[in-house]
Formats: sequence, C-alpha cells, structure tokens
Amino acid sequence: FIPREREEFKRVFHDYDEDKSGTIEVNELRKMLKDLGFIPLHAMINEALSIANRSGIGQLDFQEFVTFMAVYRRFEGFSTREVENIQDIFERFAEGQTALPPENLSSALVQIFGCHVSDIVDEMQDQLMSGRGLQKSSFTASTVLGGPKAEGLSFSEFLIFARKTREAAFKALKLGSGQLGIFEQADEDNSGKISMYELRKAMKNMGYTALKQNIDEFLAEVDKDNDRELDFGEFFDFMLLFKSREGFMQQDCDWMKELFYEFDQDNSGEVDALELADLMRELGYNVSLEEIRGLVLEVDSSGNNALDMPEFLRLMRLHRERELASILASFVEFAGSESGNISGNTLRCALEAHGYHMPPELVKDTSDYDFDAFVGLVDRCRADLVAREKKKAGFSDAKIERFGQLFNELDRDGSGSIDNMELLGLLKHFHWEPKSREEQLVLKEKLELAREKAKAAGATGPTVSGSDGISFWAFVQLARILETEHDHAEEERMNSLMVKLNFTQKEVEEFRVIYVDKKKAIVGEGEDLDLLDGLPRQAIRRLLYLINIEVKGERRSRLDEELERLGCDENGRLDFFGFLELMRFIIDSGWIEAE
Repeated sequence: FIPREREEFKRVFHDYDEDKSGTIEVNELRKMLKDLGFIPLHAMINEALSIANRSGIGQLDFQEFVTFMAVYRRFEGFSTREVENIQDIFERFAEGQTALPPENLSSALVQIFGCHVSDIVDEMQDQLMSGRGLQKSSFTASTVLGGPKAEGLSFSEFLIFARKTREAAFKALKLGSGQLGIFEQADEDNSGKISMYELRKAMKNMGYTALKQNIDEFLAEVDKDNDRELDFGEFFDFMLLFKSREGFMQQDCDWMKELFYEFDQDNSGEVDALELADLMRELGYNVSLEEIRGLVLEVDSSGNNALDMPEFLRLMRLHRERELASILASFVEFAGSESGNISGNTLRCALEAHGYHMPPELVKDTSDYDFDAFVGLVDRCRADLVAREKKKAGFSDAKIERFGQLFNELDRDGSGSIDNMELLGLLKHFHWEPKSREEQLVLKEKLELAREKAKAAGATGPTVSGSDGISFWAFVQLARILETEHDHAEEERMNSLMVKLNFTQKEVEEFRVIYVDKKKAIVGEGEDLDLLDGLPRQAIRRLLYLINIEVKGERRSRLDEELERLGCDENGRLDFFGFLELMRFIIDSGWIEAE
C-alpha cells in the first residue's frame, strides 16, 4: 500500500479500537469497509478473513487488518470463485485474443451481472469506445486507457469495469429513484433490517413474484447469521444474486443454461427467433413464430433479433411472471386473498380454473395449500401435461383440429393412417408437396424422422420405420419439420428484403408488431394467426389510419396502385413481406418520417 492509504487504514482502525487494545472485532469489518468506501460483500469478507485471521479468535490486530485489506482488494473486491467465472467470460468474449475488444465490453458484463445492468454497462462501453473509458484503479496500478482510439482490455482492466459495474448497482440500490433508497423504502419499520414480509413486498414492487423456496435458497447464500433478516449489506448481496439469476433457483438456471446451448445450433452464443421457437416448444409452450418475435423484441437490448444467455433468462422471467399472475388469479378466486389457503374440493376447482385436473393421488388429500404450495402443484400438473402433449409438436389446439379435419377427409376407412399418395394430397394443401425426384427422396427421410419423433412423444398408430402408411401424429411431426424448414426459408428471404429496403432489424420487428396486432384484431385474440394468410386491402387502409397516415384523394389512388403492384387487389391479401415493401413506399413518398 502507498503511505497515504496505510495512514487512512490506521486512522479508521484506531477509531474502531475503542478500548485501545490494538485489536478490533471481526464483526465490525462490514462497517469499517463502508467507512473506507468499499462495498462489504460476505463472500469476499469470509475469503479474506480465512487468510488474515488464521487464529479464528474473532479479532484482528493492525497487521492482520492490513493483510485483510490486501486480500480483499487483490481482485478488485471479487472472491476467487467470482474471479474464475469472470475469467471464463473474459476469455469467451476476447475471442481467442489476450485482450477484450472494446465493443464486447457491455455484452461481457451483462453475462456476469445480468440484464439489470444493461444501461450502466452500455454507457461504460460508449465511454470506452470514445477514448474516455478507464481511469486508474483505486485498487491496482493499472495502465490508463485514453486517447483517440480505444484499445483492447487486459483481464485486470476488465476486472476494474466489473468492479465499477457492481459499485454502480450498489449506488442504485442505496439511492433508489426517489428521496429514499430501495433499502429504506423496504424497511417499513425502520429497524435497519429487512424482514421476510418486507422482502417479499419489496420484490413485488420491483416486478418479481418471490416464492418462498426461491427466497430460502438465496437467503442460505447471503444471510450468514441465519436470523432471516437482512441488513443493508446482506440486502445488496441478495439483490445482486437474485437479479443475476432473474429470481430463479440455481438448479433452474443450470437447466435453462443447458437447454439454451442445446438449441444454440450454430454455437453463436445466441438463439435467434427460430431457435427460440424450437426451445419454447420443447418446454411445452404452444407459441407462434410471430409471438416469439414479439417476446424477443421485448428483451433484445442489442437489437439483433437474437438473445444471449442473460437475455434468454430475462425472457423466461417475464414469461414466468405472466404465468404466476395467472396462477395467482385462480388462487385468489377460491382462497379469497393471496394469504389464504385452499384444500379439498376448492383446490380441485382452483386447478380446473387454471386448466388442470387434480392428480389422482391427491383426490383424498385434505391438506391446506397456501399460494406457494399451489404454485408447486400447478407446476407439477403442467409438467405432466407437457409430457403428454409433446405429440402435438408445439401446434395450437386449433391447428391440430385443422390438421385432423383434413387428415380424416383422406382417411376414409377410419384406419388412423393414410397412404403415401393421400399424404401428397394433404401436403399439397399446405404447399409442402415435393416438386422433384430429389425432393421426394428427401421427403421419405423426413417421414422416417417424423415417425421416430411421434413414437418418442408417446403417439400410437403405424409409426414404425418403413411403414407404407403414416399416422395422424406422425403427420403432425412431419408438419413441424416442414414448417420449420419453411420458417428458415422465410428468414433468408427476410434478410435479403431488409437489405433491399434498407430497414434495420429493429425497424422490421417494430413493423411486425403493428402487422401482427392487426391480424389479431381480425382473427381474435388467442386464435391461430395462420388462419389468416395476410391482411385484406380494407384492413391495410384502417391500419394506416390508426398509425396517423392519411390516404385520401391522390394518396388513396397511389396506395391502391402500389397494393395492386404488390399483388393485393380488392379480394387479395398482403403478407408481411408485402407490408414491408408498402412501408418503404410510404416513407419514400414522404407520407411518414422514418425514425
């Protein structure tokens, strides 16, 4: 340490050595660290104490205190375990180099702390890219970056940015957005500690439904005195951990991370909308590609129409909150309040209101269920339902019904299967029929794969390899294979059109939201959007009116001419590709300003 730092340590040490014994109590360290301007974190305090206070007597002399501070600050205040994780992320975003490219700083820091720091780290990256980035660390003798050109970051310099990110999160928690900080707002009884009641209420105000089992896991990591109350330091530890995992338990995070990389088919470290659609279907959610794109737009901070792991975790949190809100509505309807209980017949009715049946083994169960226990039961019922419904391949009930009607028209003998010629007729209905000998051979391979998938999903019928017929559920799996291929082809077409029309990915997705919302208004909320293959001309006119684009007089004539050119006559439909071309025409005509 430099002499000035050592003198400051000595001053604070003597202030806390009230009996002038030459020692201080270990339990005073958190307050001392605050006085010295450091963030007191449990993990790092314990690690530093294990080295500085080997006697374990609960007291430190001045030299032990100096050793404690040296250990505490050696890695910018991060524990060895944290540094190992940061090192892994640094190496991944350094892309095989010894220095981290400045343009990767924000993404790397979000990987460490989660999406809640996005605004903080985006600003840091902007400063770094403009040459204003890194000032000398108060912890290390790191080289100062500056000048007109931003250079790559060494690992020690990256650690400084990680430390600054944590400090900014600490400051935000301490100051909040109003007169009182978040901790002070949560501490309703002004006890200096956050009770479990206050914690759950604070989490709810932040948009989280904090279930008891989740809170208990986080408490086990931060509540070192096991009093189930959090002082400010413990509260900060709790919030940092909770937000970095988006409120999920560690085993759930690990499982979602494994699932994420399983569906990251190109090993890019991101999942695009098509990969995410496959992933959500694996989880048992019947969501359309349009809905998936809307979800991506909601959390995609980079605007590249793909999600990295923290963004995916954030999406799953938003999805989970909507799910929990629905479960809570069912619970309150029968329990009377969030704090109530349900059992017996009332429990059965609450489950049925949420779309599930009582598990047979619980029919005679008379136990009381509070909200947390009810959520656990609903999750269990949903997991069972997902396993049973995998044969639907992620299609909605309306789509399955439509498939069934068409299939049964061809299955005249009611055998549950159709032959290959009948299958070709069915495929033609969806414009999926093979158009060459090569495509026929490829289709045969897809049929075999579809039969295997149907069998794996628990479907019955003629699904065995080499069968001449194809069962309904094997056809459903084939439809998913073919529809996914179609989606990939549409994605390539969209990429080419974006270049041609000079639209950004973000602009395209914003236009898509407008287009899909209009489709929903026509077919009805919750209905299958595929039932409408485009917007009719009159719907286009109304849509333009709703977004404040007037098409009277000469404009109306020009609009009709453009719609004719795009293949949308009075009886036609305009698909999304045509809609984008129309929006480019409108912008170029000066009817609307491009934002």
